[in-house]
Amino acid sequence: MHRPLSITEHNFWLYDQVAIFNFAMTAQIAGDINISKLEQALDFVQQRHPLLRVGIVLDTARKPWFQEYCAKIPLRVVQRLGEEHWQQEVEKEITQPFDWRQAPLIRVVLVHSPEVSELIVTVHHSIGDALASVYLLRDILQAVGLPNSERNILPLRPGCEDMIAEKLWGFHNLPSLENINTEVSPSIINDFTNAAANTFVDWRCLRLLAWSLSAAETTSLISRCREEQTTVHAAICAAFLLAVSQDSGQQFELKCISPINVRGFLAPLIAEDYGYYAAVGITRNSVTPDLTLWDIARSLKSQLHQQMTLEHIAEKIAPSQAFLNTNPSPQQLQQGFVEGYNHDIVVSNLGRLNIPQQFGDIQLKAIYGPAVTTYMKNERLIGVATLGDKMFFTFTYLDPETSPEKAVQIQQTAMEQLKQAQALKNEVLSMKYL
Repeated sequence: MHRPLSITEHNFWLYDQVAIFNFAMTAQIAGDINISKLEQALDFVQQRHPLLRVGIVLDTARKPWFQEYCAKIPLRVVQRLGEEHWQQEVEKEITQPFDWRQAPLIRVVLVHSPEVSELIVTVHHSIGDALASVYLLRDILQAVGLPNSERNILPLRPGCEDMIAEKLWGFHNLPSLENINTEVSPSIINDFTNAAANTFVDWRCLRLLAWSLSAAETTSLISRCREEQTTVHAAICAAFLLAVSQDSGQQFELKCISPINVRGFLAPLIAEDYGYYAAVGITRNSVTPDLTLWDIARSLKSQLHQQMTLEHIAEKIAPSQAFLNTNPSPQQLQQGFVEGYNHDIVVSNLGRLNIPQQFGDIQLKAIYGPAVTTYMKNERLIGVATLGDKMFFTFTYLDPETSPEKAVQIQQTAMEQLKQAQALKNEVLSMKYL
């Protein structure tokens, strides 16, 4: 089994060679996880999802292809030492590079105790996205806790851009597998490896902060966003934009990146398949004293809404493909990313997760992530997931650019902004009824 990398997969493969581009999703589980059953579950999900079996090879034209290998998903089990232990393991995992030539491009850590454990899935971004990893975690827990449940094997899908092109224009760009030679001389691989090695720096200073909202706080936030005719995602973005503005002591236009899930455009074909099915939304947001959190949120929602169409997403396919046709180096690709995607904040919100929480004797208590960094200037990435009636957050940042103390301050300011915005609305409503 093999196919060429799609445009975004190709971009991420190149970018990873100069700035480690892993991401991690974490499931917190109540109940004891049997290690042997977990190993069997990993074998199953690797059979179910084709991209969990691949490494990357280069053809004679230096184009990257996914190729299947027989290699198990690595599992590392560590004894749980406390509530925040898993965060330290995530920090390690997303700064440890994958060798893209070797399968699989995924690894798993179990932070284990008999009562509560955290299951961490770390992935090379070229093969998947955060929502795909949520479905993967569900598949793993289902195989562990409900071993007699139905087990479907999924086929290999084309890349995201090829599926969009086929839906919009009735064709795709996949080259014929005939006459494609993916055997490549070691010298070509060494060219890429050596070029990337020259730009690596010490990134062990990546840090992760995690927290959650209670059921009451989550319900209140969702309700208030509806009243204000905006989305929870936009309100969270606005809160962090205000916190970043306050931290810098300036009011100006801030840039926010929001990953967009494109599965709704392509479903049900790839509803739960493992792969990368996302686009990038970029908003430019004025943060001035005369604007409230809700003003900023409504503006951000409006900007994102205009970008959440298949036609808008498809506009980037041709120029992106044209750039890749020039055979850019990893450094050239990185420069393009810095110019096009520099930001003040990234908020990756997975929304309300429609997955079970009980799997036999084990219970899914929380989902945290995605934890990821692009190593760009002013890096601040917020991961958000709502499971059941609670909302869970991660904040990935680089120390010393952002110190742990400053990260906590930004986090607390953002949460206080949300709290104050809700309280202000309550006061206004009370005045109306007097």
